[in-house]
Amino acid sequence: MTPEEHIDHIVRDHADINELVAQLRAATERGDHATMKSLLMGLEMLEAKHYAREDALMRAVGYAQADAHRAEHAKMLDTLRSINATLVWENMRAISPQVVAHIEAAVAHMLHADEALNRAVSPGAAPPGD
Repeated sequence: MTPEEHIDHIVRDHADINELVAQLRAATERGDHATMKSLLMGLEMLEAKHYAREDALMRAVGYAQADAHRAEHAKMLDTLRSINATLVWENMRAISPQVVAHIEAAVAHMLHADEALNRAVSPGAAPPGD
């Protein structure tokens, strides 16, 4: 797969993540805990797939900031896995600050770290999420 093809997949992932986050925010506002739980599980799967795609791109192009970028991915995925594991045992309201913090971190990562990766690979690329 070419770097441009990787970027196309990554940009589509960002759109999917943004959509899922919007649905999660709406479910949170409604207090719909069952939907929140389902969306968070979906977010975990989507993030894992997305991070694997970015890792493949970083390896393919020898991205200089790859280790730091991977470390951010690992931290965010660990946090989301912890949130989802907690959901199995606790009430959703007990962890809602974790949910909000994770969403904010994931969006910030997409806007900053992923933009740097995309620009390093393809200087004319649109910012993630556009």
